[in-house]
Amino acid sequence: MIIAGHTHIGRVRVRNEDAIGWDEAAGVAAIADGMGGHPAGDVASRLAVATALETVRKQRSNSRTWLAEGGDVGQLIREAHQAILTEAERGPSYVGMGTTLVIAAVDDNRVAIAHVGDSRAYRRHQGLLSRLTRDHNLAQEALDQGWMTPEQARHAPERHRLTQVLGIGTVSPGVMCFEGQRGDLIMVCSDGLTGELADSEIHRQLTQANGDLERTAQLLVRAAVDSGGSDNISVVILEL
Repeated sequence: MIIAGHTHIGRVRVRNEDAIGWDEAAGVAAIADGMGGHPAGDVASRLAVATALETVRKQRSNSRTWLAEGGDVGQLIREAHQAILTEAERGPSYVGMGTTLVIAAVDDNRVAIAHVGDSRAYRRHQGLLSRLTRDHNLAQEALDQGWMTPEQARHAPERHRLTQVLGIGTVSPGVMCFEGQRGDLIMVCSDGLTGELADSEIHRQLTQANGDLERTAQLLVRAAVDSGGSDNISVVILEL
């Protein structure tokens, strides 16, 4: 298994509130997107990713992947949520901080995804790209009700109004597990990528670098920057 990622501040933001991280031996990758306009969004995102990976490393006891040892991706989300709530009690500057979080865990032939917020996971399998997560925002709810088309939902202001976020209220992470195949690509990303690039363009970029995952992640981020770069942009790709 191979994992690579890249993050960029974009063209507009004054700081990068995205956080990325992975453990290749454990087969786990994570991206968090701190809530812009809220206190300490960058603190929340870094803490979410660090907590998830620290938990993975504590639970992993041998040479197998974390998922093969019975890892629970939903529990990683809940651990990160509690860590942010606890950190927020340290002082007024942290009150109200929040972040999205998406986690991918892979084994030789299994994949598990968990997420809260609008950071996404995708799978490229046998030349086809499919989206694995459902955004936790009002635009997705309007799309589900038939009030918006997918293209309208992609650009609607409601896409910024999250219905779930780590660090605020309660969370019920979206979780899915499925059988993967050798050569599958699993991509997790922040909405700085999906807000600038349609899924068709993401798929095109995924095929550009001839299997070089680091180069592929860089190409995806660069394409989003060139398309406007209105937000922080982060991508992590895992190859089974």
